[in-house]
Amino acid sequence: MADFFQLAINGFAIGGVYALAAMGFVIVYETTGVVNFAAGQFVMFGTFAGVAALVNAHLPWPIAYGVALLAMAAFGIAFFALVYRPLRASPAVTVIIGTVAVSIIMQNAALLTFGSWPVRLASPIEGMTVELGGAVISVHALMTVGMTALLVACLWVLLHRTSFGIGMRAVAQDVQAAKLMGLKVNRLLAMSWVLGALLAGAAGLLLGPMWFADVNMGDPVALKAFAATIIGGFGSLPGAVLGGIFVGLSEVLGASYISSAYKDLISFGIMIGFLFVRPQGLFGEKIQDRG
Repeated sequence: MADFFQLAINGFAIGGVYALAAMGFVIVYETTGVVNFAAGQFVMFGTFAGVAALVNAHLPWPIAYGVALLAMAAFGIAFFALVYRPLRASPAVTVIIGTVAVSIIMQNAALLTFGSWPVRLASPIEGMTVELGGAVISVHALMTVGMTALLVACLWVLLHRTSFGIGMRAVAQDVQAAKLMGLKVNRLLAMSWVLGALLAGAAGLLLGPMWFADVNMGDPVALKAFAATIIGGFGSLPGAVLGGIFVGLSEVLGASYISSAYKDLISFGIMIGFLFVRPQGLFGEKIQDRG
């Protein structure tokens, strides 16, 4: 029982990272209509922003984390200005291909800057553990679960209790109507990319101590975040959270009780099962119901 409890906490922790990445994915998709295939590289950039600030610059960790998140916010604005906005009037497939191209550029930029060797990003609470019910739990895993819950709560307040968030939801519903209402649509669209980048940055900083920082780490994260959005419901923020945790738990428990060789097969097998049985996911709406 203690082993199961320990594995469940680890599953919630890695699932929280997938949930944050999936939420960034969903916010961008809902607001701009773009499926961001660079979402995994956003997480990789977040991890390496932490490496640059904490490992290379030797900044104290609160300042290093703040600098890394500021860098991710600036990256979100740059992505909006240099990639999304020039391609905004183009067909959706053109924008999607643009995100794929930028994803490759980001990966190669990280390779040139940091090299191909994995880098260890230490947690500010490195090595700390607590014993709960006979299980030895990493404090970083508990912090990841807590930070994920805190960020989900903050995001809910932002989207539902502030005029800024209500404006973003209005743009997500109908851009033309939002313009007629006098909303600053470009500013809100830019902020959706900033929010997506910040969530990915937070995911990267939390993931760094669990995985090694590696230029190829973005691809598996993107695939798991995509699976989370499919299971939770494409375009649903609660679905992204639940789907991410579901994928994290299935990955950790599957690797422990079945085989680590099949952990990805289990996650994607569940995703394919949802596509056959409930393609709208747990919280998504049917395509014909939208609009």
